[in-house]
Amino acid sequence: MERLVVSLPTAVDVLALVTCLGTLSCRLWVVPPPGTAADAPVLTPLRAALWRLLGVCLVALTVSSAGELLGRTLTMSGLPLALLGRTLPTVLLRTHYGRVWFARLGALALLWLGWGVGRKRLHAQAIPALMLAGGSLLALTRSLSGHAADWGDVTLPVLMDGLHLLAAGLWGGGLLALAGAVLPGALRDMPPPRTGLAAIARRFATLASLALVVVLLTGVANAWVQVGTVRVLWATPYGRTLLAKLLLVGLVLLLGAVNHYLYVPLLQQWAGRRVARGWLLQAVLTRWRTPAGPQIAQHWRRTVGAEGLVLLGVLLCTVWLLHGRPARSPSHTMPGHAERAPTPAVHHGR
Repeated sequence: MERLVVSLPTAVDVLALVTCLGTLSCRLWVVPPPGTAADAPVLTPLRAALWRLLGVCLVALTVSSAGELLGRTLTMSGLPLALLGRTLPTVLLRTHYGRVWFARLGALALLWLGWGVGRKRLHAQAIPALMLAGGSLLALTRSLSGHAADWGDVTLPVLMDGLHLLAAGLWGGGLLALAGAVLPGALRDMPPPRTGLAAIARRFATLASLALVVVLLTGVANAWVQVGTVRVLWATPYGRTLLAKLLLVGLVLLLGAVNHYLYVPLLQQWAGRRVARGWLLQAVLTRWRTPAGPQIAQHWRRTVGAEGLVLLGVLLCTVWLLHGRPARSPSHTMPGHAERAPTPAVHHGR
């Protein structure tokens, strides 16, 4: 029960961070730029919907950052909540986690500044690009305060973990933003939606494919660092949780393959574009009647929504892993993950 309570701020933080990165990726690369889509009147409402979602993510990140700081302070000090006022300055000023948290605070400030300025300049590309850089720094602070930092700060595990979280945000968070903000507005407001939807589907498929390569490569590297052997996958609680995560990722990939090789080409055909017929598309066209364009759009939206729901399960497994003990750990303990805060009465430690 205690672990569940401590994990709650982390769950909110990971979900908000991934969605924040994905929302920015949708804003930069998925929603067509002005002048390239026939459905231009809907672009501004789509950008506004993404910006509102981004604001919700930033509120959640701000609250969860404070919650994680308090939880980490209580964990490292081992003191009751009543003494939090004495231990909190010590954690912030004299520990590795405190220094990382200040870097996180700077990244959050940059994101809030960009959100405030960009709210009045929805068509500007430079602002979300700068915010994505701030979001990348935010992702890196998670790696610097998690299991990867047990091997040291400037190490390959930290780099792999940071890249994994960033790519997962561009792909998985983009999927959540697509399902929650882009598609509802596009299907509701585009008259007719075929050209705009085809462009959105093609752009997201390209983004997801590139990010997925990074997710898989860095995921394998992280699993090797934290687990080490295949036997550990079913022999330890950490390994079993990782195995459950991998199974859910496989389901997301299966649903994504249906989108990529079936619905995205069908949407291109609906928009009057010539596409190469892949094996899945050819099989469907050979055995079954092709659905009408609006039906294709609805099928695609439902499959994207199903991907998003399974992805939430992946994120829950990730949070459980973050608070679990890795099956394979270094022989020494770095201050990034397991250090204890020095009490105010004793001046020692880092």
